[in-house]
Amino acid sequence: MARNDKKIDAKGRFFIPTKVREKLGEEVFVTNSLDKGYLCIYSRARFEGIAAEFKELNKLNPKIRILERMIISEAAEVTVDSQGRIAISSELLERISAKPGDEICVFDQADKLEVCAKSFYDNQDFDLSAIAGLETEFNVSGL
Repeated sequence: MARNDKKIDAKGRFFIPTKVREKLGEEVFVTNSLDKGYLCIYSRARFEGIAAEFKELNKLNPKIRILERMIISEAAEVTVDSQGRIAISSELLERISAKPGDEICVFDQADKLEVCAKSFYDNQDFDLSAIAGLETEFNVSGL
């Protein structure tokens, strides 16, 4: 897992880090994240799995409908071009307050990529003491 800073070109494209291109495949899905200020990029198989999980949820619950609308319905299927770039729609870029010419941070999160505007990330207050003790809940040691 790693962070890569990229620049969005004039057509709304950026390069997918070489290490993760094979993992994601040639067709990816870009959608909103559960975290404000972030987008997620999934492989086709992973996104289809998420969509299938949503089909099983109780649609009478308005929170489920909102979540499905934001994650599934707003997803864009994108093809990775021959140079390893993907284009993100202006609507999705607006969700993270980014536009062509801006820098973004791309995080490799094992089964997905997370993307945010670099200006957003640089202005976050990451107080890790606020989550102290969480590592034991997930059996993570050596933090």
